Amino acid sequence: MVYSMSDLNISHEYFTWKLVQDVAEEKGYFEDEGVEADLSYFAPGTQDFEGENAFDADWWDDMDEDGGTHGVCEWNAVQEASETDRDIVGSYSEWDRVVFVRDDDDAETIDDLRGRPMGINKYATSFYSMREMLENEGLEEDDIVLEHVGEAEERFEAVKDGEVDSIAVLEPFVTLGRYDEELKEVFDGPCRAAITTREQPEPEKLEGFLAALNRAVADINDDLEGYTDRYIELLEDEAADKPAFDDVNFERLREEFELREFLPVRAPDEERIDATTDWMRDKGFVPDDADVGTAEEVENEGVLPDDEAESEEDEPEATAD
Repeated sequence: MVYSMSDLNISHEYFTWKLVQDVAEEKGYFEDEGVEADLSYFAPGTQDFEGENAFDADWWDDMDEDGGTHGVCEWNAVQEASETDRDIVGSYSEWDRVVFVRDDDDAETIDDLRGRPMGINKYATSFYSMREMLENEGLEEDDIVLEHVGEAEERFEAVKDGEVDSIAVLEPFVTLGRYDEELKEVFDGPCRAAITTREQPEPEKLEGFLAALNRAVADINDDLEGYTDRYIELLEDEAADKPAFDDVNFERLREEFELREFLPVRAPDEERIDATTDWMRDKGFVPDDADVGTAEEVENEGVLPDDEAESEEDEPEATAD
C-alpha cells in the first residue's frame, strides 16, 4: 500500500501488524485521523548487510533516508535512538518469540539447551533478545551458542536437518511451527516492540497515526472470530511454495487456531525502555552516556481507546495462548 506525499513514512517489520495496517487503511482510519501514511512491510534478515550482527550492521540506515518512522524491536530501537537523532515515539507488545527443537529431541525446556547451538537471525531482534531471555532463564554466557541462520524457512530446515539443535522465531513462524509435526516448542517469551522516528513528526500527526492503528486493533479484538480466517490466509500465503513448511498441518491449524487479542500501541513505555537500555549498557551495546530519547509530546489521551487508557497501568504483557 503506497500513498504519495505522506505525512509519515512507516516501515514495519512485524508480520502480525500487516493485518492491523490493512484494516486501518481499508476502513479509512488514517484519513479520518487526518494522516496520510506511507506503509510498508519488510522482513529483517533478507537484506545484505556488512558486519557480524545487528550491533554493527546499522541496518536501519538502509531503510530510508527521509526521516521516516519505523516499527522495530525494542532492543534495536534503543540502539537506534542511542546512535542517531531518532526518538522512540511508541511502545507495544507483540506476540511470542518461541524456541523450537525437533520433535524427537530429548529437550523439554530451555535449560536442556545449555551449550547447544540455536539458530537465530543475528541481524535482527534475536541477536539481543534471545541472549537477554536466556540469561533471565539462568543460562551463563558460555551456555549460550547462537548461530546465524538468516531466513526463518532456512531455520526450519536447519533444525530438522540437525545443523542446529534449536531455532528461535517470531510470528508468523511461531504459529507455523506450532502446527509443524516435526517440531516441538520448548520456550516462549515476549517480543517487545517500539516505534522510532529520525525526525520528530508533528505530534498531532503521530497521535493520529497511533489512534488509527488502535481503532483497527479495537475492530479486530471485537471480532476475533471474524478475522481468524483472514489471518490464516496470511499464514498460508507466507508458507506457500516453500518446502520448509511442508510439515505444517494446515488442516489442524484451520480447525484449532484462534486469533488472539492485539495489544494497542501507546506512548513510549519509559520504564520498560529503561530496563532494556540498562541491559544493553551492561553488554556494551549502548554507550554509558547514551541519550535514549522518547517523544514527550505523545500522550495516551487520544491515542488509546477509552477502556484501554483506563486500564493502562495494569496492562499485561503479551503471553502465549
